[in-house]
Amino acid sequence: MDRRTTIGTALIALAIALFVVPSLFPVQAVLTHDTRAITFDGREKLEEEGVRIVPYENLSDRGQELYVRTLENDGMYRVSPGQGAPEFDYMTGAERSQTRREKPDTRPGYVAIERPENATLPTADEPFDQEHQARDGGAESHRKTVMRYDLMEVSRGPPPLGSTPQLLRLAASLLAVLSAGIGGYLISSR
Repeated sequence: MDRRTTIGTALIALAIALFVVPSLFPVQAVLTHDTRAITFDGREKLEEEGVRIVPYENLSDRGQELYVRTLENDGMYRVSPGQGAPEFDYMTGAERSQTRREKPDTRPGYVAIERPENATLPTADEPFDQEHQARDGGAESHRKTVMRYDLMEVSRGPPPLGSTPQLLRLAASLLAVLSAGIGGYLISSR
């Protein structure tokens, strides 16, 4: 066997391994906490829409930590399964749709966190934040008018395409295609 055939065969073997390995280690689901959905509704409207309301003080320590980290992280925070809070109902998209069909007067996957009076918590991702503060005289005035309820969507599903596990799978696939192409060329061009 000449050198080109040996290298080509090695590249084809590498391509096969790179195609098989990602399927043996599938991307794990993540638990997502998202406070970017803004609500200006009060308790009555939220209850009417079937949103469960939980006062911040009634959250577990882990629930409070996840909520605050979500607020600090521009309204989006993900953790591994088993790292969530017991009071949050992490549903997949299919489970959420099924629950919505069975109970059309609810909003599955959402929880409204009732902020304490004079909360020192970070504010939710409010689109009017800077403009509102400048117009009304600063942070203290803004704190008094901050929304009482933060709507948080909780879900379980695959990480987004730009996440590290997804990018590693994409890189392995691209490298496999490249290796197969070069290996095939080297073998066939003897």
